[in-house]
Amino acid sequence: MIAASLSLRLWQVDFVSAFLNSENTFKIYIEQPLGFDEGGDKVWLLLKTLYGTMQGVHDWAITLDHTYTEHGYYISKVDSQVRSEVVNRELTLTTT
Repeated sequence: MIAASLSLRLWQVDFVSAFLNSENTFKIYIEQPLGFDEGGDKVWLLLKTLYGTMQGVHDWAITLDHTYTEHGYYISKVDSQVRSEVVNRELTLTTT
């Protein structure tokens, strides 16, 4: 609705490997995946977030928020999922 009323161009980005770009805020250990047998009952420490973990979504949201902030975006007072910036009188809106 905002895009239509302001005659904005729309495009979409899909972060295919988004979770691999954020750091874990907690230590998370997983069992060895099937096919990776390094002997014994070893567990692995995740160094990056992993899709499918509850903590992964939280950590990715923090990483994304920091990135938006570093690039000058600010959070809408009406909807916290909408961020925007104005550069050279051009408005950019994003939603998460």
